[in-house]
Amino acid sequence: MRLRHIEVFYAVYRNGSVTGAAQELNVSQPSVSKVLRHAEDQLGYPLFQRRKGRLEPTDAAHELFGEVNEVYAQVRALRRTAKNIGSRRGGHIRLGILPSLGFGVIPESIAELHNRHPNVSFELDTLHTRDFAPSLIERECDVAIGYGTGAKARLGLRQIGQIELLLAARKDQFVPSDGVVDIEDLADRDFIGLRDSGPSGAMLVDELDRLGIVPREVVVARTYYVALALAQRGVGVTVVDEFTARNILDGEVGFYSFRRPMVAPVTAYFLDEKSENPLIVEFLETVERVLSSTDPTRA
Repeated sequence: MRLRHIEVFYAVYRNGSVTGAAQELNVSQPSVSKVLRHAEDQLGYPLFQRRKGRLEPTDAAHELFGEVNEVYAQVRALRRTAKNIGSRRGGHIRLGILPSLGFGVIPESIAELHNRHPNVSFELDTLHTRDFAPSLIERECDVAIGYGTGAKARLGLRQIGQIELLLAARKDQFVPSDGVVDIEDLADRDFIGLRDSGPSGAMLVDELDRLGIVPREVVVARTYYVALALAQRGVGVTVVDEFTARNILDGEVGFYSFRRPMVAPVTAYFLDEKSENPLIVEFLETVERVLSSTDPTRA
């Protein structure tokens, strides 16, 4: 099917008539009928049958529409992107970030840069760490910001700050006597674990394994926010990054540092060719300032 076939088929399917499709496409009814007949001739089977003044899709049309709907959605996205590119005046940054950075650090950094450069535009997407490299290599984003310093093929990296991991627990379930947690306190305690949480979560797991400490993992979550929501409801204790803790303060939940602090770097990843882009460099410097100006949350 040609793109024009897809466009006409989509409009007729949705409107149920040639008249409605012609109005939607702002063309004549004979033009729609001609394109539709040509599409059916090319395919070798009918797409619609006329019943009681309406065009009823055939079974083949219903099956085809699922695929056409996806193609048409991509065409609409292409048109939006083309229009947006034409309206940009001061540069554009596409960001991939971990969810925990999306409620405080990155919005504050974007606001600060926007105040200096009102014509700069942004796209923001939340990603898991494992998606950073594919998104950058496939040019879906210009820079990705997460935790850890693991080198990745074809990517440059820059450390722009650090985070601390904190224990989160309801105060009616657990409060350390001196306000600081020993990792041994997690032994045999109901615990909300994390999967696919990236280098920061792996750091905790590695330390537990090294010391032979086995919490009772009653639930496994994939994000710090879900783990914290479970901890708020008394399901167990969990470990979250300080940014998550800072942006979901709760009087019933305490956040406690470990006696041997668990700290992970905050790192920006980018294709090497983007490393000298002045706008990206300025944005990363802004993120670095925001990170350095924020103190970790304490109980």
